[in-house]
Amino acid sequence: MQRSLAILLLLACVPAFADETQLQSDLRREKEELASNCSSFKGMFGCAQTVVTGKPLHLSIGSVAPQNGVGFGPGFTYDKNLGENWRTNTTVDAVVTTNQSWRAGAYFKAFYMPHEKVHVITGPAPPPKALPEIGPRAVPTFNLYVQAISLNKLDYYGLGASTSRQNLALFGLTETILGGNVIYPILGHSGISLFGELNGRFFDPRGRHADKSPSVEQVFSEPAAPGLLRQLGYFQAGEGVRFDREIGDRLSLDYRVTLQQFQGVTDSRTSFQRFTVDASHEFPLYRKQRSQARRTSEKPHFTFNREGSIGLRALLTESYIPRGNEIPFYLQPTLGGSDINGDHWLSSYPDYRFRAPNLLVFRGSFEHVIWGPIGGMFQADYGKVALSQGDLGFNHFRHSYGLGITIRGGGIPAVSILFAFGGGEGTHTIANINPALLGGATRPSLY
Repeated sequence: MQRSLAILLLLACVPAFADETQLQSDLRREKEELASNCSSFKGMFGCAQTVVTGKPLHLSIGSVAPQNGVGFGPGFTYDKNLGENWRTNTTVDAVVTTNQSWRAGAYFKAFYMPHEKVHVITGPAPPPKALPEIGPRAVPTFNLYVQAISLNKLDYYGLGASTSRQNLALFGLTETILGGNVIYPILGHSGISLFGELNGRFFDPRGRHADKSPSVEQVFSEPAAPGLLRQLGYFQAGEGVRFDREIGDRLSLDYRVTLQQFQGVTDSRTSFQRFTVDASHEFPLYRKQRSQARRTSEKPHFTFNREGSIGLRALLTESYIPRGNEIPFYLQPTLGGSDINGDHWLSSYPDYRFRAPNLLVFRGSFEHVIWGPIGGMFQADYGKVALSQGDLGFNHFRHSYGLGITIRGGGIPAVSILFAFGGGEGTHTIANINPALLGGATRPSLY
């Protein structure tokens, strides 16, 4: 009787699981992982991993911008296949930081995975070098997003390379971005891709009166801080070319050339164009080592192979401003500490230390695993900002050096702590969490 009852209950459950949607299945699996990992002290690491990287629900953690604290909030991630070739990812999250700044957004990504032809080779096996390389390659990728962010504390020292730290003033900024971009590979496996973007950007700057340092409008006038406390809107387009290629096992190249047009819709006198060249070179010290799952049903696992690399990077930004126009100060790139996107250059200086329409910076870096997932790194930056393109010469560079540690996961530095020095304005410690570790979506630049 008990066996018959058990069989009837099992048969009753089959239609429920058969009608289960992918989202329901993901929720059920995540609930099972939490119940399994969080029920004992031994599973605390697995429990933490599920909480911050689980799908579809997880806890979003991270910095929204320097000086604004760490944000916490709910996150939702959903992956779905459309047909045999299309893969999609939807991410929705919202975080609030310790200083009451916040960010909320929805991000959708779709990419096309073409079928690869399978070739059957008969006879003696060819030598390894004759076999085609198997690995990730660029595919057509489409991104759509809507994001709003409110930052309560940003530093402003004035424009140009000769500003004084005594002129520090504070401001807040709210920005809403609505748009999308596309990355489309061309010429087969050449590594060349075309890039295009269309965005609507809306800015609402404000003063900051809750600190010992003065608010921006108390120190600077409109000419010294263009766009001061003015609500501005832009239609922003961009196009470019990207080259991402690994040459053997000893060199990885990542070149990006982009031209952006910022057309003011609330004030045409704030329109301008921006040209950017970003060239990265990475020289791995060892040949590639990949981690593979033992069975197709298993997840890829982490390995702690000895890895290291030498990196060289150059970044050039030039702005083209029509006569009589101006660029709002919060749309101009910065050097020093970390910028508003969290990228750090001249790290020993305070965040946002130097700001101008034009920028040139070079970096050399070294990173190597020391023990297990823990590694060490060194980097040296030389750079400058300029009010005009003619001032971007190879002289009067600021410099900064940094030593730090990294914690690797999945073959990449996932967490880093950098102690920077040597710039002449003290030292600066920067902690960074790789967004990929927390399942973060690709977010649009804030400037």
